[in-house]
Amino acid sequence: MVKNTTGGTKTKGLARKHINSANSGGTAAARLPENELEQIVYVNKMLGNGMCEVFNNDDIRLIAHIRNKFKGRHKRSNNITANSYILIGLRDWETPYKNCDVIFVYDDHHFNTIRNLPHLPILNIINRNNNYTTHHDDALFNDDALFNDEQQLLHNHNHNHLTLTLPISDDYNDI
Repeated sequence: MVKNTTGGTKTKGLARKHINSANSGGTAAARLPENELEQIVYVNKMLGNGMCEVFNNDDIRLIAHIRNKFKGRHKRSNNITANSYILIGLRDWETPYKNCDVIFVYDDHHFNTIRNLPHLPILNIINRNNNYTTHHDDALFNDDALFNDEQQLLHNHNHNHLTLTLPISDDYNDI
């Protein structure tokens, strides 16, 4: 038995009996696409309910469905977040590809090793991650443009003063 050093109920789900020595801690070998229906994609944002918005190398938007293999107690070593890279499998029964399934989650070490492979077309998704734009309500703003707009608002705020002039009359009573 494993000694419970941290206490509480959360350690029961992380017990060692559920961890394989080959797959623990992200030491598994990086899985590469094996056919044309498997692609490496960039996770743009998490949508909830086990889904995320991803973009492939051709800048096509897809909805990736996270299977139960990557949820629950297995989520610890397969954490899918925005701005990460995953391997997906396209659904061959859909003619315009809209949905896909997650096959493998790349961590930083895995992605640095496959980034240098010449036969993988992943240049556009690397550039998508390096693009320094902020997404807000389906509108794109460059950081410089956003900074300039904030500076303009501050400038206008500082120069718009309300001046109130009251008429002064000589007919007032002193009390």
